[in-house]
This record gives sequence, C-alpha cells and structure tokens, in this order.
Amino acid sequence: MPRSPRNLIGPQKLAGLGLWIGVCLFSATSVVAQSDSTTTSLPEAVTEVEESGTSGSGILGLKPHIAVGIGMFAFYGDVGNDHKNYNPLVTRLGYELRASAPLTPWLEGGLYAMHGRLGMNERSLLRNINFESRVTIGGFQLKYNFLQLLPDDHAVEPYISVGFESVEFLTKTDLHDAQGRSYNYWSDGTIRDVAENAANAGDAVIIQRDYSYESDVREQNVDGFGKYSESTWAVPVGVGARLDMGGGFDFRIGTTMHFTFDDKVDGITASSLGDRKGDAKNDKFLFSSFSIGYGISMDRMKKKKMKMTPLSKEELDLIVLNDDEDADGVLDMNDICPHTPTGFQVDIHGCPSDRDGDGVPDELDDEPDSALGALVDVKGVTYTDEAFLQRHLSYLDSGVVNVVASRRESFGPMPPKAASKRVYVVKVGSKVEGISEELIQKILSIPDVRTIERGDTTFYVVGNYDAIPEALRRELELKGMGIESLVMAEENGKLIDVSKETASDREKLKGMGAGDVNRNVTVRVQLGAFRYKLSDNIFKDINDLIVVKGDDGLTRYYTGSYTDINIAAAHKIQMLLKGFEGAFLVAFKEGKRVSIVEAGAQLTGPEDLSSLAPSIINPEVLRYRIQVGNFIGDVPLETMKKLIGMGDITAIPTPPSGVRYFYGAFKDRHAVDDATIAIQKKGFPDAFVVGEMNGHIIPADQADELFGK
Repeated sequence: MPRSPRNLIGPQKLAGLGLWIGVCLFSATSVVAQSDSTTTSLPEAVTEVEESGTSGSGILGLKPHIAVGIGMFAFYGDVGNDHKNYNPLVTRLGYELRASAPLTPWLEGGLYAMHGRLGMNERSLLRNINFESRVTIGGFQLKYNFLQLLPDDHAVEPYISVGFESVEFLTKTDLHDAQGRSYNYWSDGTIRDVAENAANAGDAVIIQRDYSYESDVREQNVDGFGKYSESTWAVPVGVGARLDMGGGFDFRIGTTMHFTFDDKVDGITASSLGDRKGDAKNDKFLFSSFSIGYGISMDRMKKKKMKMTPLSKEELDLIVLNDDEDADGVLDMNDICPHTPTGFQVDIHGCPSDRDGDGVPDELDDEPDSALGALVDVKGVTYTDEAFLQRHLSYLDSGVVNVVASRRESFGPMPPKAASKRVYVVKVGSKVEGISEELIQKILSIPDVRTIERGDTTFYVVGNYDAIPEALRRELELKGMGIESLVMAEENGKLIDVSKETASDREKLKGMGAGDVNRNVTVRVQLGAFRYKLSDNIFKDINDLIVVKGDDGLTRYYTGSYTDINIAAAHKIQMLLKGFEGAFLVAFKEGKRVSIVEAGAQLTGPEDLSSLAPSIINPEVLRYRIQVGNFIGDVPLETMKKLIGMGDITAIPTPPSGVRYFYGAFKDRHAVDDATIAIQKKGFPDAFVVGEMNGHIIPADQADELFGK
C-alpha cells in the first residue's frame, strides 16, 4: 500500500491516462478503417465525398462502448458490524462513468470513474460511532461474458468482472448539531448537550442529531493515527448481466465488491482506543448499480479525401471509349454483355459462347447440346416431364414461397422403373408371415430366384421368359424338386394370374416328365440374420439381394448366386468391405443346404450347417447425422446463410428437384441428440436424427440397433 498521497496515481491521473489510451485506440481504429477503403487516384486538387464505410468497427470488428450508471454504496468495515441488519440497496448513492472496448468477442476491457458517498451509523448503549466518506474511484476492469456457453440467440448476457483501482476517501463524522452542541450519549439511550457524569448534568437538554458530517476524522486524531493517507488501492470483483436494447444501446445491472488495501476508510482500526477498537480486516464496500450504455459504430458515413484527376475532358472521353471493364476483348461501348466472368469465350458482341442457344454459357452448361427450344435449368440441363410436374405441384402448394421443409422421410432408394413389357415367371412362394427353414433351403437352392415385395407380401419368383411354354417347362422342373410352383405374368412390377392363358399349353405338356433337375451346387453370401427388417437403403448398392423372412422371426439377407467357390469368396470379401462383418458363404443343392466342401471349398475345421451368421455391422461404416431440412426449389437466402454458418453441412439431391441438408457425423447418440436440440433452437424446428451406413441414409432407430444400443 502507498505510504504518501504524493506517491499515489490518483483517479484524476488514471482518468487522464485512460483518456489518452482511448484517444490512441480510437485514432488507430480510424486509421485502420480508412486504410481499408482508400483507393488509388492521381495527385491533384482535393475534394470531399461521402461514401459508406465497410471496414467494420475497429480492428476486431467490435464496437467501443460508453455507459453511465447509478447505484448504491454499502460499507463493510469496523463501523456498523459489517453492515449486519442493514439492506445494501438502501444506503448512499453513487455514480459511474465507463468507457470500454471488446478485446475479443468474449472479453471486454475498459476504464471507469466512480463518485459517491459511503457511510454508516452505529448506535447502541455501549458504542456510538458514525461516519460518512466521500469517495472518488478510478481504475480499469476486465469482463468475461460466457459467450462460448451461451446459445447464439441469447437475449441476456451474464458476466463476471475483475479489475484494479485507486480509491480516494475523505471521511468525516457527525459530532455536533447545527448549534455547535456536542453529542453526549447517555445510558438511558438519549442524546444530550452535557455529559452524563458532568457536574451540571442536571441542566442537560435532550438534543437530536442533524446528520451533518462536519468533523474531519483525520483532523480529530482521536486514536493518534496522525496524518495518514486518505487514498488506497482496491480490487473490484463483480457479477452482472447485460441486455441488448437495440439501436446500439444496452442495459446492464450488476453488483461489485471493492476490496481495499486499507483499514482507515471509516477511521477505525484494530489500533483504535477504548470502545472504538475495531478488527484487523481491511475495509471493503459494495456497489450495486444499473447503467445505460451505447456501442459506438465505426461503420457510419465517413468523409474521405480523394484526389481529382488532372486529365482533361477529352482525355477522359478517350479512356472511356477504349475501356474494357471485363477484359473480354470487346470494348465496353460495343459490349452487349458487360461483366463477363474471366476466362469465358465470347462472340463479337462480348456475350459468352452458347452453341445450343439455351441461355446458359458453354462454360457452365452441363448439357452443351440441348435440343433447340428445350426448357433447361440453371445448369443447362433439359427439364424432364417429372421435374415439370414436381415444380408445378410445389408452386401450387407453396403460395408465395417455394421452400418445403418436412420431417417425413423416405429412407429407401428410388425404385427402378418396372419393365412395361409382359414377361412370364414362375412363382415358387408368397408369404405375409415367415416361411419354414425347409422351404427357405428349397428356394435358395434355385440359382435365379428373386423376390418381389408388394405391400406386406413377399413373392418368390424364378426366371424371366418371353413365352409361356418356356415358363411351363421351368415350372415342371421345380415341381420335380418338390417345390410348389405356378406360372404367372409380370408386368409393371405386378404379378398377374394367367391360368386361362396357360391352360392350352399345359394340356400339351401333360404327361411329360418333370424335366432335368438342377443338380449343381449354388453358393450364396449370407449377409446376416436380423430380428428386424433393415432399411432398403442399407442394401442400395447390392443389386441381387434376396430377403427371406423365416417362421423363427429372423429376416435373412443373401446376395449372389455362384457355382464357382472362388468367385463366391471374392464376392464375400466385397461384402465384408461394405461393413457386413458377419457375412459368410452358404451352399445349397437339390433343395437342401449342404457343406461348402461340395462346392470346392477346403475347410480347416468342421462346418455347422445349422448355424446362422453373426449379425454384425462394422461400426466404422455407421454414423448418426442430423437432417436439417428438405427443400424443393431455391433455398431462401437467410436460411442458406444459417446452413453455411453451421459448417459441416452436406447436401444430398432428392430426385427430381429436391435437396436434403444433413449436418455432422456422430457415433454417440447422446451427442447427436444434443446437437439436434441446438439446431432446432437456431430456427430449424423440424431437424431430426437419422442414421447413415456407407453413405446411405437409414432410420435412426435402425442405426441404434446396428450400433448395438
């Protein structure tokens, strides 16, 4: 603590230092702001023009801030028993003036000055002391606003602060009334003009305090402290909150405890005499206040000095006539298409080359040879009939906007168009519920079996024949294997009963044998057996998938049909790489599952033909993602800004003209749920969690199952 007032940097000096620093910072900010927008020109006469600044508010793009406030001082020291039984908000007034600037978006530094009065009155039968001190404070402070922990759309901003300051105090006490009579505190609780033990105590008159603090405590020197310093250092520590009011204004409310380095603010210490004796702790005081502040924007209109050209009008005209702003080789006077991007080929009129005449320059045209008169999109690709219909429906449904955001999601791949040509197949089974293990083995022993799903029913069909007799011969072959079968027509993905059409051909084949039964071994890759049906998107890249639901409740997935064990093994490796870690080879022959040894495999141990593949998906190919929105047409600018601001956004086209936007890639369900809530608060209430496997979107609950959660 300083020992002499002369050695102190008082608040006036701090205020002057703060003003000098503020002027320097403001000047540096102005120089940086102006240098960003200064343009080169020819040296000559000077004129002033106004143009909008674009350099931002200061070096960091943050606004300097000034504020004025009012509050209440509460004293905690030797007088008043540390303010016990007193309300800290019903005391003496104080005023503050602050000037600050953000050092970072989350840390603010500033200077401040405060002025007010501290005081306390202690009244009892044993001790009667009072004081009032006029305090002047100056210092600097740092504030932290918890920005990293707050949502982007927060309205109230809490903060904590710490600083260092100089405190000057002038302490006085009330010892006499307005008539100059001294206060004498009697044991009956009254105040009189004569001491209780005086000889003329009988003449004493009851008087009242006037609460006018006229006596300088240091000058009284009751405790023999002499001419002690009436200034000290202090450390302020505070908490508060800030509310943005708009228009650059804000409202702050807070409370700060000032811990001084001295114990003489109230004139009482542990060295005081008699009943005046206090404790050894330094004095402190609380300032609870509110303030109104204003952020000074550096982006306002700035007057800037620009040089006037010394060229004559004729010279200026010559420059204009020969100017080529877009540097495409065509003078601006003759350029029908100004501002052509750099590198584009142009014609004699300065317009980008467009050989198919669709209005999209060749450099940007994804379909450079569109048909004459065809309507194209912004990439020059011809609109299909489906795209026209989708845009028309989107327009009718949208009213005045063309954005559609929905939680409804189709996780399956786009189904391939079914052939319109009628073909004939042999149906070997159809089930709504599961089928027996015996029938499963019979079906899987057929090399060219495939499945057709219609609603809840799965049809198992074989072959693809142009004529009924060929299909009937295959039917006989399958019946020879003990498999119930029936020829049907397949058209547009539907099975049609053709019993009447096959009747005549069936009569011709009556009495013929069952035909040659396939006696080759068929090897397949079993991907897994699951208690639940998986999303079609998981198998989007597998074209020959066979799905079989057994009566044991398991849904089995198979791919491939091979007679060569080596080719089958290579296919299995491809499935392992796709993340199906439980994939293994199974062999079928004449309607039964057999050992893969019969297919030419060499085993190192016994093979259990009743075993199922461990249904394991490699977690490295699994992720959780967040679908932020599903949009048709152009995304509004404000929405696109929000999407870009998130970072890690992936856009996936949805045929014919939609786009889905996904955020992040998570392995932990709790983390993705927390991120979803945060995105919903940012203006995307329909955001929801999905899964992803090998780049294909699947429902979140299936991702949970595959992760084993």
